[in-house]
Amino acid sequence: MKKLFPVFLTLVMSVLMSMSAFAGVWRTGAEPNQSRWWYDNEDGTYAAGGWQWIDGNQDGTAECYYFDSEGWMAAGTVTPDGYQVNEDGAWTENGVVQTQAVEVQNPEPAAENISSLVVYFSKTGTTRRAAEEIGRLTGAGLVELEVADPYPSSYESTLSRAQRELNANARPALTTTIPDMDQYDTIYIGYPIWYGTAPMPVFTFLESYDFSGKTLIPFCTSGSTGIAASVSDIREACPGSNVLSGLRANDTSAIGPWLEQLGR
Repeated sequence: MKKLFPVFLTLVMSVLMSMSAFAGVWRTGAEPNQSRWWYDNEDGTYAAGGWQWIDGNQDGTAECYYFDSEGWMAAGTVTPDGYQVNEDGAWTENGVVQTQAVEVQNPEPAAENISSLVVYFSKTGTTRRAAEEIGRLTGAGLVELEVADPYPSSYESTLSRAQRELNANARPALTTTIPDMDQYDTIYIGYPIWYGTAPMPVFTFLESYDFSGKTLIPFCTSGSTGIAASVSDIREACPGSNVLSGLRANDTSAIGPWLEQLGR
């Protein structure tokens, strides 16, 4: 029987590339799978059950990876449908990694906006990417919140500490300061959702300044939880400010339309 895999696979992958690409994060498994990789779409789902083009480093070029039914990436092997993947998991033909350009809508950057500021807390870099896109499209400056006692490198250990801080309603000390907060009328506030709300360092920041009369615009990243509960907590922490509903910004392509809707 004639082997039809290359034609079929190329057709399927072309269709996949016409779809919207969503931001995600590569992760390793917990013991005993700490050396195996899976791809977290950060919308409550993960790659599984076949091939997927992924632009993991957001450079505009995607490689193709094979995932089994449980979501583990194949690496350094031949996939069940007969294709070679290298040690990094990328599909290769005759030793050459196969790639496709990712179509990215990239509006022009805005001029500098000295009355707006993007303040964000990020652990894995996902929230940072969203903050950078907001800064690029609005012209606002960027400030990253950094804690005096850094979180562990292990994400599981970080979440364990975050839960303890939430239960204690703690306010972790920050090394970040903003000496000229009075000049800003609008502050975008970004964070991952940890246990249903913003991380406690975000509330340290919110309680360190007077936001009366200012507009606060939250944005978050999360695996499945929405932004609503964290927005309510921010409103409680800043009663004299105008806190907008905000955006769950896992997909950075949604940021431009959201800002247009806000008139920003």
